[in-house]
Amino acid sequence: MPLNGERAYELMQSRGVDAIVASSNENVYYVSDYWSIGKQLGCGVEAYALLPLESEPALVAPLKEADLVVDSGSWIGDLRFYGPSNIKLGSPEAPTEQTERLIKIHESTRSEADGATALLKALEEKKLTGSTIALDSSSMPPDLFDLIRSRLPDARIVDGSSLLSEIRLVKTGPEIDCIRRATEITEKSMEDALEIARSEIMEIDLAGMYAYSVAYDGGRVSQNMIGFGKRSAYPNPVPSDLEAARGDLIRMTLGCRLLHYHSNISRTAVIGRAPARVKKVWEAVQNAQDAALGAIRPGGRLSEIHAAAAKELDSAGVSGSPSFGHGLGVECNERPWIEAGGDGELLEGMVLNVDIPYLELGWGGVQLEDTVLVTKDGFELLTNTDRTLYLL
Repeated sequence: MPLNGERAYELMQSRGVDAIVASSNENVYYVSDYWSIGKQLGCGVEAYALLPLESEPALVAPLKEADLVVDSGSWIGDLRFYGPSNIKLGSPEAPTEQTERLIKIHESTRSEADGATALLKALEEKKLTGSTIALDSSSMPPDLFDLIRSRLPDARIVDGSSLLSEIRLVKTGPEIDCIRRATEITEKSMEDALEIARSEIMEIDLAGMYAYSVAYDGGRVSQNMIGFGKRSAYPNPVPSDLEAARGDLIRMTLGCRLLHYHSNISRTAVIGRAPARVKKVWEAVQNAQDAALGAIRPGGRLSEIHAAAAKELDSAGVSGSPSFGHGLGVECNERPWIEAGGDGELLEGMVLNVDIPYLELGWGGVQLEDTVLVTKDGFELLTNTDRTLYLL
């Protein structure tokens, strides 16, 4: 399971929190292993994971997604369903274990009217009515806050989204394995795409090859931004039918998801020989990333990473960026942020993306982005492809 349980309970105790209620798809998955397709598609579905400090956790989900709960292999035993069923129960002679469990859930469940009712009932039954409850506000209906306050007047309600973000800062071994494998898929797929790069090929051709390769290896594309020539300076170059020409820059920001964990890398290529200015900018970007990586260690500050990169860019006469990266996990962009003035401390087990972009409209864009794991001695690169300017 993704949950860093030891860290979660330690932080809950230190913050005086008796229970956390997760509401976003990412946080519910992190706590429970269950991912709601209804929430992902924006269908108005409610799903909650209740993590008490001293009693059994509970999962609230729509009955029509009971199959997703079963398939997830969630470690949570207290399942609370709501809403109507959308399937007819049969009587198979030799059902699989999953089908048998699903039939039992539908036969035995007393479904609540809605998710809020199911959640409140769980809070009341677990005797949390007078406790400190951290509510994840990131995907919770606003009126649910008022309902919980009115039903639990003796409870102390605090913000749970920031607490969950803090818990998620330090990754477990299984989380790191997922990110590592997703990164491997992204890098292989990027190289597959670059194999077909040449003059007169279109951005959408490279994007299509990348997407095909990701799917072939079991990932799901999360980012597929590819810009040629002057479009390489666009912050978000959605692939178009623009054809490449000799001498064009190619800037790629790519990523995929594996078991809901993200990868995210950026690379730059040139079709043919690199002009002098491209070489100069690339050298500045690469030196800036090297300097940023050199500042990564447990106990280091995020502001130190940003300052190290900014110093290299400034010395080369290349303007910097207000941000040089972010955390990576069940969200592609999550805490911590590598920003000027950031006072956060690096912890062993953090996964960071160190991202150095230079985008100049009318000229082009150069970017180098890699994923690193903070280790007890410094860092480990989770990306394995060359951190170089690709010449095609």
